[in-house]
Amino acid sequence: MKKISLYLILALAGLFTSSCSDDYTDWAAPQTNPQEAAITLPGVKASAVEPQTLAEGVDAVPVFTLTTATLPEGYALGKARVELTPQDAGNTKATVVNTTLDGHASKADLQALIEQAFGKNPVARKFDAQVYLNAVKNGQAALIDAGKIVYTVTTVKPDIAEAYYIIGGPNDWAESAATKPLKFSHSETNVYDDPVFTISFPVDATKDTWFAIADDKACDGITNQNDWSMLLGTTSGNGKNGETGAMERRAKLSDDGSFMVPAGSRYVSVTINMMEYTYTVKGINFSEFIYEVGNNSKWGEHPYAMYGPNFDGKYYGAFYLDGEFKFKPNGGDDWSGDWEYNGEGKLTADGSKNIPAPETGFYFVTVDLTSMSYELKPFEEMHVVGDALVGNADQWGAGVTMTWNATNKTWEAKGVKLEAGKTIKFKDEDGSWKGVNLGGSLDKLIQGSNDNIPVVQSGTFDIILHMENTDRAPYAELIAR
Repeated sequence: MKKISLYLILALAGLFTSSCSDDYTDWAAPQTNPQEAAITLPGVKASAVEPQTLAEGVDAVPVFTLTTATLPEGYALGKARVELTPQDAGNTKATVVNTTLDGHASKADLQALIEQAFGKNPVARKFDAQVYLNAVKNGQAALIDAGKIVYTVTTVKPDIAEAYYIIGGPNDWAESAATKPLKFSHSETNVYDDPVFTISFPVDATKDTWFAIADDKACDGITNQNDWSMLLGTTSGNGKNGETGAMERRAKLSDDGSFMVPAGSRYVSVTINMMEYTYTVKGINFSEFIYEVGNNSKWGEHPYAMYGPNFDGKYYGAFYLDGEFKFKPNGGDDWSGDWEYNGEGKLTADGSKNIPAPETGFYFVTVDLTSMSYELKPFEEMHVVGDALVGNADQWGAGVTMTWNATNKTWEAKGVKLEAGKTIKFKDEDGSWKGVNLGGSLDKLIQGSNDNIPVVQSGTFDIILHMENTDRAPYAELIAR
């Protein structure tokens, strides 16, 4: 190693007297004063290491190597640090990471920095790295600039598959591994940045429901080799999952670790976090209504009811939408458990953003909580159709066109002649009947019902269709003139 010249000794001495306080201060502590000027010393230089991966079972990871010179008598290198600035990321702020003098940093610190700058996707990430050291004598320190390098590092790749499935539950275990009928829903985000998967599925409420969770590899192992060891189960013990807990592969469990939901629920809801290997399992019974709330309903002043007549988690409504919106399980000002945007046509309960505003207009809105999805179908007109329309040549086609009453938020047709003993329905302009198609009874209109609405009295009527209601299913009035 080189000897440092008298000139450099004097430079260090000058720094110690002019740049440093009488007492040594740990530079890793928060500072309010600007960083002191750094000097460069011949022979003191940081060099780049090979691209690194944050491997499991390792606490410290190389960031740089250091070549040093012989310091003047009484001086010693104290601490080292590196300022890491992410390349090709929105966040270009430098972050200080403490290191050892041989250039190793905490894996946990690096993992946190990478996730903050880039997310959890395990691909190679590059940082501009500025390395600093301090030289210490008698408790006084001077800052040494050891140079800049480029640091390339990859986070540990967690065991996250692209898809997960329910094995067992309402289906035969082996058959469900082969056919995969119950697939978890997931957002459009990369699975390493959004490791949460969700599913709701129907079960027999008269008995306990048992199931496990599988990815494609586990399903293939069961189907091709009768190998059940790759299934995911609860670490709490077979059937002892509770509502929340940790998961592991069966190969690492002391028993099967199957999940169990007691009898009494018509549906089971499962959420898994594959970055943390945790789960939430709940038995649920869907309510008759959920609610649409948004700009059109003044964000909670009067949320609109969506009707689910079969208590199966599937709801419908028809609304005039003029801005962002979302769905929630409760009326009034109760916002607990609301469902938000998780990508086009997808919902989440994880506190995401509002559903983006569609083009202003009328929409037939459906929600399926079993698949955490929604659909918007635009329409422009509503019609009264049916063989009860007296003198109408297009009874089951266009019928009678209704008019929108913006004040009352109702669709209306005035002076319509109807014949008793015949029937009517309400539909939009879609000739395929795949949009709004309401039948059943006047006081509770059912979407897609095969039952037409009976007319019990002949006469001339004002027909009022109520589809935007705060506390009930869609309904209609026949007001005799």
